Amino acid sequence: MWKRSHLHLTNYKYSKCVEKVVIYLEGYKKSPLQLSFQEEDNLTLKSDIEKERWRVGYPDDGVVWLYKHEPPLPYNEQCPADEEQTVYINLNRPAVIAELIRYFLHKDWKPKESTKPYIIEDALRLLEIIALPKGII
Repeated sequence: MWKRSHLHLTNYKYSKCVEKVVIYLEGYKKSPLQLSFQEEDNLTLKSDIEKERWRVGYPDDGVVWLYKHEPPLPYNEQCPADEEQTVYINLNRPAVIAELIRYFLHKDWKPKESTKPYIIEDALRLLEIIALPKGII
């Protein structure tokens, strides 16, 4: 079982948007996995956030996507496939949640042994580590 919500930080330098995912293993509600995908974390992940950065949740709650600013090509050189270069990860998709569960059960999340949440505040970095299913649907 999981729930996802869109939140806003009160203290931030760059962006207030956060997508939060809380995952519960059935029968172990006291030890959920809590992941916060904060757009603010781009400041530590990307060298030039004007050219490339992860966008979080707005306008599509639950969707995180990699924004890459590239100068437009001349009209005669544009290719329809260029629009598909953006990476979208939908945190509402069961396939994405299943992959997060698999990853963290092999890491340090031990919901059957713990009585407190396992919290990852800088989950945005995981988007470049874990091979999550891509796409909006």
